[in-house]
Amino acid sequence: MKEGTDTKCSCLIYGDSLTYGYLPNEEHQDLKLPVEERYTTMLEQAFPEVHFSIHAKVGRCIPYLPFEWEDFKEACKEFTKADFLIVFLGINDFLSYGRPDIPRVVNRLKEFLEDFPKEGIPFIASHILYICPPTLDFRGDKSYEPFSTMDGKLNGALAEFCKEAEISCFNTGELSLEKFPDGVHLKGEAQIQLGEAVSQFIQKEDFFSFS
Repeated sequence: MKEGTDTKCSCLIYGDSLTYGYLPNEEHQDLKLPVEERYTTMLEQAFPEVHFSIHAKVGRCIPYLPFEWEDFKEACKEFTKADFLIVFLGINDFLSYGRPDIPRVVNRLKEFLEDFPKEGIPFIASHILYICPPTLDFRGDKSYEPFSTMDGKLNGALAEFCKEAEISCFNTGELSLEKFPDGVHLKGEAQIQLGEAVSQFIQKEDFFSFS
């Protein structure tokens, strides 16, 4: 996928409200953080040779249902096996179930990636980066306290799977990211911090290999 003479490759970033840059508000309006306060902007600035296509939606889960797959396949339509994929999903899968169930989230990610060949998704394992969810701290919240992930077990399990699947993995849970009062969405400073950390990881791992 070509996008200008200096572009060496393209990368699809597929995520939920954290990638969308959702700005929580009491009126539940569709508000977003300024462009300069989104982690995706940090990646675009760090890798000008890569054309980023950002597909983000509030409430998005790891594709499982037919309509979810259709949405993902539409996002992948113009990409080839020479291109790259960054997936930043998992929080909604974890929070939308009646109780904390780490294996359920890991299995959802496993099934999603395993179905790429069947669904005609072009990305190869070495060109896929999975970003683990930020740590959730719901202490003091009777309804959500069990969903706190400060023990690192959720991201540990996701990272272990990524290692087995031979895809790149960045553990966001290792960062101290300031959140809005809802305990989920990242403030602008945290988005910038995340973008810088992911950029450094990509550079260190030479993820965007153009050979």
